[in-house]
This record gives sequence, C-alpha cells and structure tokens, in this order.
Amino acid sequence: MLFIRRSYDKLLLLLAAATVFCLLSYQPKSRINAQMPPEFLDVSGIRNPRQRMAEERLAKMYWGCVVGNIQWEYTYGSRLPQDPPPEFAPAGADITAVDTATRARYWRKLQEVWYLPTVWEKHYEWDTRWTTSWMDQVKSVGDWLYSRLSSDSRK
Repeated sequence: MLFIRRSYDKLLLLLAAATVFCLLSYQPKSRINAQMPPEFLDVSGIRNPRQRMAEERLAKMYWGCVVGNIQWEYTYGSRLPQDPPPEFAPAGADITAVDTATRARYWRKLQEVWYLPTVWEKHYEWDTRWTTSWMDQVKSVGDWLYSRLSSDSRK
C-alpha cells in the first residue's frame, strides 16, 4: 500500500529522479585564481626598481604556469611535492635553460600560498562523470582481484 495508483504517480517519480540527477550533476569545482596573489612575489632584498619589475615579470610567468599546468595536476587541498615537477617552468622556456635556484624559490612560494583560500575560486559546474566513474572503480577492483587470483594460481 506504499503507492496509491494515481494518474500522477509516475510523473512524481520521474520528477524526483530528475531532481536527484541534477543535484548530483551540479558539482563544486575549485580553480586557481588567474590573478597572482601578492604573497607569491618574492622581492626580498631587491631595492632597484628595474630588478623589481623584472622579478614581477618572472613571478607572473611562473604564476601563469601554475594557472595553466599545475592546478590541473594537483587539485585543491592536495599536497604539492617537495621538488618542482618538470611542468613548473615559465611558458615557452626550455626546462634545461631555466635557473634551478629561481625555479625552486618560486616552487617554495607556491607551496606557501597553495592553501590560502584567496588563491582559489569555487565554481559550480555541470559534470555528469559520476554516472560512469563507478564503472572505473569496478574495473579496478576486478583487475586487482584478477591479479591476486592469477598470482595465487601460479604458486
């Protein structure tokens, strides 16, 4: 007696299913703010205005790398590695030609500002990948079971 057969029961079930689908598909996403935070700029010990401008330009190039590359590899809240990855270099620069001391210095600055809430922007986006992501999880469990069972059968 849970459902009384009325003419609009099917419509209510369809509406409830559509509501749940929409709620699960409208997901929050965090993105790095394209505007470089002032804490990222390392001007300690620089007195010359020309050197300061050059340092600001360099910091903006590294921040552009963060916006274009690093944020996609390391998400909001994730821990950055101790050493900078190869992708952390100014745009268009050859990794072998980049000054390793400057690169390491700006990587440390990125580690300092990475968790600041002002650095990240929260957006809500339509994302229906949740509908198929469970299949990847089932596949990985199946692969794990297969590797365990096949290694046990060889013994």
